[in-house]
Amino acid sequence: MKIYIDSYVDVDYNAFYIKGLYDFFGRENVYFSNDYFRELGPNLNIRFVIIGLSGIVRYIIDPSDDTSIDKTDYEWSDCYGKINFNSDKTLTLYRRKIVIMPPSFGIKVWSRYESLYYGLSNLMKEYNRVSDVKRFLSKYYKQSKQLPIESYEPACASESYIYSINTLWNSDQWINNDATVNHHRANFIKVCKTLSYLNFEGGFVYSTIRNMNPAFQDLMIDTSRVSKRTYIEKNKASVLVFNTPAWALCHGWKLGEYLALGKAIISTPIINDLLVPLEHGKNIHIVSGEEGELRDAIEMIVGTPVYRKMLERNAREYYINYLTPIKSIEWLINSRDA
Repeated sequence: MKIYIDSYVDVDYNAFYIKGLYDFFGRENVYFSNDYFRELGPNLNIRFVIIGLSGIVRYIIDPSDDTSIDKTDYEWSDCYGKINFNSDKTLTLYRRKIVIMPPSFGIKVWSRYESLYYGLSNLMKEYNRVSDVKRFLSKYYKQSKQLPIESYEPACASESYIYSINTLWNSDQWINNDATVNHHRANFIKVCKTLSYLNFEGGFVYSTIRNMNPAFQDLMIDTSRVSKRTYIEKNKASVLVFNTPAWALCHGWKLGEYLALGKAIISTPIINDLLVPLEHGKNIHIVSGEEGELRDAIEMIVGTPVYRKMLERNAREYYINYLTPIKSIEWLINSRDA
């Protein structure tokens, strides 16, 4: 059995699944190629084929933030894994092949030397499809700056420290982030700053398109010197973390990272579907996102160590059972075979 991944793959978004394919099938059986994917245009999806005794099976994993389905990829595939699937928004005609995938996040799957090798090797395979060489290779560099999956292990948290660094997403008439993700994150930051018994570190950082809404400017901070390792270590030390559906109400990387780290998670309601729902009071603590409920949730979790430990334990268990790279690939493959 051999697995061929489209050599145009966005490795920064999809290293999680490359790792899963390595773990599930063995790295020696996984290759990059453009032979099976030439009719497909570039996008964020990872495409791969499994070639075995029964022939070729074509797979897509779509990690994009919105709920849309790529029509060309869907028609090409035998099985279409979708992270941000929403049963209320996805057209019925696309549902036959769809498998709901769990959230993922960015990880390192290769060293810098390996990243350079695969970047140049795949660039040579894709010379006729790559229009921006610098952008193509930058994905390999970004992937090499992430942390390996082994870094996402739980650690003892402080009893009174909270860390929360968040992107302030741009907002417009099509995606009103100011009324959702930005509003909820701002409320959390504000509440943390008012609680005298907390040692709070955090705030907003700008995205590429700067959101200059005056409502958020006093919550901006400079994190230019914060490495990914420091970011994860400080999240490990945080007594609790805050999650809310992110850009276009997607799951976002934070949700997967927090579950992997086994954190006590306060969250606004999850909008898109999960293959196994997160349960309030078991592996997550759900609130509306308004300041009063956030304050009550923080005080409850900080002041009730038994409840916090239970949330931490069950969050990590959820990750182990459903979210690891190998479990994600296993779920996709088994769903196709069922």
